[in-house]
Amino acid sequence: MTDIEEKKNDEVEEESDFADEIKTAVEETPALEAKPEPEDTINLHAEEEAEEEVEEPKPAPSKDGKITIEYPDETLGKVELARQDFYKVYRKSNIIKWIVTGVCILLIVCGWLIPNAIKTADPEDFWNKYSMFIALGACGLGLVILLVFNYFWRRNVQSAMNRYIREYYELTNAYVFPSEVTDLQGSLDNKIEQSELEESDIYKEVGKVGSRATYTFNYKGKLIKVADAAAQTFVGKNLRTVFVGKYLYTTNGYKGSDILIYFKGNKRALPPTNLADRKVFSDSKNIVIYGDKGTEKVITAKVREALNEFKTNKTFVDMAIAIREGKTYFAMGYEDDLMVIALEKPFDPNPTVQYAGDLKKVLKLIDLLK
Repeated sequence: MTDIEEKKNDEVEEESDFADEIKTAVEETPALEAKPEPEDTINLHAEEEAEEEVEEPKPAPSKDGKITIEYPDETLGKVELARQDFYKVYRKSNIIKWIVTGVCILLIVCGWLIPNAIKTADPEDFWNKYSMFIALGACGLGLVILLVFNYFWRRNVQSAMNRYIREYYELTNAYVFPSEVTDLQGSLDNKIEQSELEESDIYKEVGKVGSRATYTFNYKGKLIKVADAAAQTFVGKNLRTVFVGKYLYTTNGYKGSDILIYFKGNKRALPPTNLADRKVFSDSKNIVIYGDKGTEKVITAKVREALNEFKTNKTFVDMAIAIREGKTYFAMGYEDDLMVIALEKPFDPNPTVQYAGDLKKVLKLIDLLK
């Protein structure tokens, strides 16, 4: 129904939760020198564990009958009200569309059948002479009415959808960004350049980058940029999705060789693709860190503690962090339940709540890494 949503290409029959506890091998065996290790010896998917029970939204009756889910915050409840307003317009427009379509089809059928049914054997009879013209005229009129109506129908529905999506981001941003965030600027229409994602060096040979809802903001004196983004690489003549989620980056004062931190995910996860020639600093069942000698100066005890706070699951699929001279990049992979905006089904607040918690942890990590 909409071209706005971008989904991951690969479908799997079964999904599994990520491990809840994240530990780094640095804690167990401090590595003073990174060791090269073939890429294919590293398991980039977390070991499957028993599924964690996730509390689903609870139905809750309301006096006006509008909200059917219990929302943890009034702001998130307003998202559902905005969705319902859009869906009313969409549903009403759809009913009118079917009525107009039926009338146009009836006009075309009648224009063809009636003149032929009432014409006589007299060649000079009016219906004999003009039945074909009447039929063609009825068909033309029906098609013109249908095309004109369809044009205005699309404009009306698209306008309502755009209005809802803008309100969606305004409300979810108000919930997601903590009070320490200032000077939030951007819009749904703002995008990132392909080079902004390529500069992270997380993915190789990026062929296409799609983005929306790009914002910049200040957090404790640091300028940060975040966007909904999806990246694809060429595999022969075809495009393969390598990232879908929230892409965030900021400046740093780091000097040294690149460090890449990857939180492993389940079968739906999309690990980094630019891993050739990277040295493995540490590897555990949930996280792998690539970096040369000196990486331990960045991955301090406090940083390890902050890394251990991230808990991946079916919504928060995985995350890659690239620390390079001048900038730090976060590729936060998320499932469709967050990245695809609810249109026909009620708005589920849980993925947004998940993202809000993850973002706070990312901001804390940025504060430590600076």
